[in-house]
Amino acid sequence: MTTCGKLTRQNDLNRNCPPYDPMVCPSEREALLKFQHELIDPLNRLSSWGGKEDCCRWFGVICHNLTGHVIELHLGSLSYEGYYGEADKEYYMKPTFSGKISPSLLNLKHLRHLDLSNNDFGGIQIPKFLGSMGSLRYLNLSGAGFGGMVPHELGNLSNLHYLNLKAGGYYYPYVENLHWLSSLSVLALI
Repeated sequence: MTTCGKLTRQNDLNRNCPPYDPMVCPSEREALLKFQHELIDPLNRLSSWGGKEDCCRWFGVICHNLTGHVIELHLGSLSYEGYYGEADKEYYMKPTFSGKISPSLLNLKHLRHLDLSNNDFGGIQIPKFLGSMGSLRYLNLSGAGFGGMVPHELGNLSNLHYLNLKAGGYYYPYVENLHWLSSLSVLALI
């Protein structure tokens, strides 16, 4: 697995990533473009998505070194605290994305890490289809503006070890019970 996504600043995520064959996974590329189409991106952070550029070089997209499959999406809005000077504060405090979460993500069969934290999805419910993304090990929806009941379908994620649903802003996801959780190592709700 590539370590390109482990850098401190998110805009550096794909610097120095190895070249991939963009035609290895055209269905995954198409899934990402459909996902992008449903998002509102006021800061234009997904400007690298599209064209002839290999999707493994797009902002926030991490691919497996050998297979080229998309395995991580790092699309959380950054927190400025501890990383950025006062001049960057206003820019980094803004939520990056709003809009809808496209079910096209289901075509990312190898996705293990999904971070949509600190965005503003305007109180929409966490999509039930996320519970069908069986490869997910890490799901961070903290402060992303999701509201309503947390779908019990997330309990289908038998490989999930990290789930962060901390509320932030005006919207609060809630659960009736946690019986549907199975193999989590980390659960953050408050």
